[in-house]
Amino acid sequence: TGIQNLALKIRGDQLYIDYFENPDLCHHLLRICTECVKQLFEFNYRATGTGSVDVTPMSDPKLAQLPNCTEEQISNNIYEEFLLQYDNEIADAFQSVGLGIHHCGSVNEVLPGYAKVRHLKFLEIGFGSDVKRCREVLGPDVAINARISPVLMKNGSPEEVAAEVRRLIDEGPPLHNYSIDTVGLTYGTPDENVKIARKTAAEYGRIGKN
Repeated sequence: TGIQNLALKIRGDQLYIDYFENPDLCHHLLRICTECVKQLFEFNYRATGTGSVDVTPMSDPKLAQLPNCTEEQISNNIYEEFLLQYDNEIADAFQSVGLGIHHCGSVNEVLPGYAKVRHLKFLEIGFGSDVKRCREVLGPDVAINARISPVLMKNGSPEEVAAEVRRLIDEGPPLHNYSIDTVGLTYGTPDENVKIARKTAAEYGRIGKN
């Protein structure tokens, strides 16, 4: 789990108020959560040899992967004031393998904060994220996985799905460390949309294409 994810399991939504009204308590709780996350990663590595595959299959399995699923719910100011130092502590502890971040939803708000995370090797971003901006801010060496909207996959036409796949690929170079996927596909998603997404990615996203 990620640090804020765990803190929310302990404190509940009150944590969001505590950021403004009780910052000392927040840091105390986040410190405890950071130690728990470090121990969890160490246990996972001993047991499975990975700190990543249980979070996302798109990442290099050797990385330590932080599921920052709730960071979309805070501002970049809150991220940098409260969470960045603890993410960096995790990053430093696992510098030898490198750090990945799984971010649900748009990454646009906290992207400046993520640019300050040390040893970052991989970032998974939700649909609605500015992929081109991610590349500009993080540089070409951080692998990025972008996601296609499940609403588009269910309700869009095959032509619209293909166009979205092409758009994401156009924004993602260099392609050797870039990937896209679909997430949250629900009952009723047309087979044609899944097939055209795969076909378009395979053909339009082929490395070395003319």
